[in-house]
Amino acid sequence: MHFARARRPIIGAAACLSVLISTGCTVTDQVGSGIPSSSAPATAPVSYPPMSTSTIVGRFPVVQPQRIPYAVPGGIADPAQNYGDLYLPVAPVIQQNPSGGPLGAHPTIPTLPAQVPVVVLLHGGGWRTPSAAASMSEMARSLVSHGVAVWNVEYRRIGAGGGYPITLTDTAAAIDFLQTVKAQHAPNLDLDNVVVAGHSAGGQLAVWASARSMLTPGAMGSVPAVTPAAVVSMGGVLDMRRAVADGNVNTRLFLGLPDEFPQQFAVADPIQNINPKVPVTCFNGTSDRIVRPEGCESFTAALKAKGGHGQALLLQGAGHNVYLPSQAQNRYWPVVQKSILGYTDEFRPRGGR
Repeated sequence: MHFARARRPIIGAAACLSVLISTGCTVTDQVGSGIPSSSAPATAPVSYPPMSTSTIVGRFPVVQPQRIPYAVPGGIADPAQNYGDLYLPVAPVIQQNPSGGPLGAHPTIPTLPAQVPVVVLLHGGGWRTPSAAASMSEMARSLVSHGVAVWNVEYRRIGAGGGYPITLTDTAAAIDFLQTVKAQHAPNLDLDNVVVAGHSAGGQLAVWASARSMLTPGAMGSVPAVTPAAVVSMGGVLDMRRAVADGNVNTRLFLGLPDEFPQQFAVADPIQNINPKVPVTCFNGTSDRIVRPEGCESFTAALKAKGGHGQALLLQGAGHNVYLPSQAQNRYWPVVQKSILGYTDEFRPRGGR
């Protein structure tokens, strides 16, 4: 079993501060600390300048991913849904000129480390069809160009054989299947350096996956083979009872009402299952009306109360679907990507890149 190493995630704050002017990002360390919080009225619309594409695209070539089916508990998988797309970074090819020397030789041509960090991507869409992993392919290509591997996961959803608890067990199975991926397809994967990132419903799944070892012994997924080193949530549903109270219909469809199905919330709700050993950075738009930012703040406060480390990073004026590299003129993805890559750098072994 791989255990996360608890380290203070200064990365999230650094990522936010470095782009503070251009993105309008607010760090909320503690509710009621005097720092502007999501409970304040939404700010007036602001025209944020776009980020340079050089902050998004790295120096490693991007090649086609390999689609790999993963096994599920009970052995009855849906090959159209139970798969991951594996993106692997490749070293740049140095062109040779006719005289035999390299063309455009540069002393800082990037090289891949012996062990490559892994980013697991979990898409959103309210745990329902027709949402799909393909919606995260832009993020996957952007990340792999920076020298990390990406495991972009599809799972069964409401309307296609999923829902509670299948969607949870699929998520757990897909992450644990990285051991098989490493053994059969990519021996250079560093499974001690796995960062899980998810959007919306995928943010809930990502944080839930980080706390599987905290579930009641014998509960589904309570014995993880791979534990994330860190999690990044983008508009994730991290306080599911609050989400139902806020009128989030998809959360109600997924779990029901908290008073009627308390055990399901006890299992699935991130704020009720906190692993203080795994740092979490949650991003939320202050104008997000699908997943309100108070859930991000309340989860972070609960994580800190248990001795964990995390950041609630609020994007001023942002809504819910603003994170793809091609959206919002690249205003928000550079901030999120810097946080994800910051975690992968933090957990690299000594002597790594």
